[in-house]
Amino acid sequence: MLKDKIIKNNKKRGFTLIEMMVAVSIFVIVAFIVVSALLTMSYAYKKSLGMRLLMDNFNFSLQSMSLNIREGVKYHLPSPGCNLGDDKYSCIQFEPVDSWLTGLNSRTCYSFLDEEGKGSVRRCEGGTCPCSNNSSRLTSPDIDVDMLIFSFFDNNGHQREAVKIMISGTAKTNARDETSFFIQNTVSQRSASE
Repeated sequence: MLKDKIIKNNKKRGFTLIEMMVAVSIFVIVAFIVVSALLTMSYAYKKSLGMRLLMDNFNFSLQSMSLNIREGVKYHLPSPGCNLGDDKYSCIQFEPVDSWLTGLNSRTCYSFLDEEGKGSVRRCEGGTCPCSNNSSRLTSPDIDVDMLIFSFFDNNGHQREAVKIMISGTAKTNARDETSFFIQNTVSQRSASE
């Protein structure tokens, strides 16, 4: 009888090999799911962070361009090469607000430039408009501008002019991640036209 009690007590202790294998298998499956979800969230965070930095850079460029146009005077009709029809142009030329300091008729130009199938927004100084490849690039190389349109209109019959800026394109952080954008901004001239 004592021997039977010892055998019964031994059977109640511990796990069998099959129970251990099932428990370890469940643990491995749960760990795999958790790690893969963590890696997916990490990748999504890096992707969104990269796109945010790229678009913040683009927005800074657009704000800089808008501020310079707003502060500028004497908007000039661009060269015929910029005319897209229907009072729409791919470039704008004006005199910066501080041009009176130099006494020169220095002009600033913002224009769209398509180089090797990749568009960009350019800024150049002097009398040349549209800008060439040697001009300052405002947009990042990771941003492909498809369209840049400037529309001039009179601000309710007043002396001041206004310009509507429309930009569309795509932003790429890498070969797989691409985001399209369309931005429209209206800028009214602060100084009265002379």
